Amino acid sequence: MQMNKNAKGFTLIELMIVVAIIGVLAAIAMPQYNKYVARTQVAEAFTLLGPVKQALTLYCQEFGDFPTHRRTNDRHDALGIPQPRLYRASSDYVNQIQVIRFSGRIRVIFDNSSQGVNALIANKRFELQPRPDGSCAITSWRCAPSGPSSRRIDEEYIKSCM
Repeated sequence: MQMNKNAKGFTLIELMIVVAIIGVLAAIAMPQYNKYVARTQVAEAFTLLGPVKQALTLYCQEFGDFPTHRRTNDRHDALGIPQPRLYRASSDYVNQIQVIRFSGRIRVIFDNSSQGVNALIANKRFELQPRPDGSCAITSWRCAPSGPSSRRIDEEYIKSCM
């Protein structure tokens, strides 16, 4: 009986090499993909912040200071923006947006991971801080992680704002 020397197919070694290459690529690609998803979810917060920044800028120019109302809801009413928890209804990933008393800082708090938020930013927070000149005209904004260390968002996800 003569052996077929023209046999076609892959050897076990070749298949193992392909599986190893796919495994290495997946090990590199999956974390990068998770970071990409987290950054796109943070981008939604930046979109929601546009009207809040504008309201704070106008308020500061008109009254010469940031809102000083004791209750957060009163500060939001004075600015003409939704209550902190109402942002949850218009957002897929943001739980709250709060204007902080006296400083004009805007705190963004993300939902938890059971709400579809990426685990890298779930329950995390950051603040958008106004940089006014001497006459309360806001010339720029700065993003910074805020809150206890376990709740601070990694700066990697808010780089585009900094």
